[in-house]
Amino acid sequence: MDAQPTVVFMHIGADVQLPTIMVRSVRRQNPGARIVQVADPASPQVEGVDEVARRPMTHRNVMLFRMEGFAAFPADGPTWFLDTDMICVRPLALLGDDDPEVAVCVREFDTEAIFNHQVQGADLSEYAGRPLGSVYPYVGCATYATDGRFWADCLADMRALDPKFFNWYGDQESIRNVVRSGRYRVGALPESCYACLPDREPPETEPVIFHYKGARKPLMLERATRDGLL
Repeated sequence: MDAQPTVVFMHIGADVQLPTIMVRSVRRQNPGARIVQVADPASPQVEGVDEVARRPMTHRNVMLFRMEGFAAFPADGPTWFLDTDMICVRPLALLGDDDPEVAVCVREFDTEAIFNHQVQGADLSEYAGRPLGSVYPYVGCATYATDGRFWADCLADMRALDPKFFNWYGDQESIRNVVRSGRYRVGALPESCYACLPDREPPETEPVIFHYKGARKPLMLERATRDGLL
């Protein structure tokens, strides 16, 4: 188990309800964790973080900004990079006895669903008709790294992509590409354990993290209220 992990997340904007819940849940399960918020200069500090790594946002591409912030963070030891729409219910730790340099969230839900290649005006028609799991086998909501090289490589890959990926799917695009490059010892964070959707059948052992993406935000607030995180 990672005794004193670092947890990094990106949040910009005035509404801090979800990241506050996430931070409280991480702190409850990992009392010694160092928690760092990546943000632009104008966004408020989320309650409970140990520090805020601020950087100017010179463009309006949220996914690219997050990748830039993660790549700039001087990770030195076990570091978890999480989304804000998550609740941690067990201590953060890797499964098994492997010693990976990086561990990525392996998609398990809806892998056979046909990928929606038209997202918020972005045309990803090169993936039309393909199963989601074959296009994006890794989910960008939870990642473990032992130093900063992985995100630096992902950022370099992302900057070389078509700009249409800078707001949507750019992280999953680059994570997939860098994992497949073979430059790292890569471990697995099964989605059912590290980003379990609350409306799906959970595994026998309670997940480490629940993920309330998309329309599941009301379920996050319900759980937070029930667990005393609000």
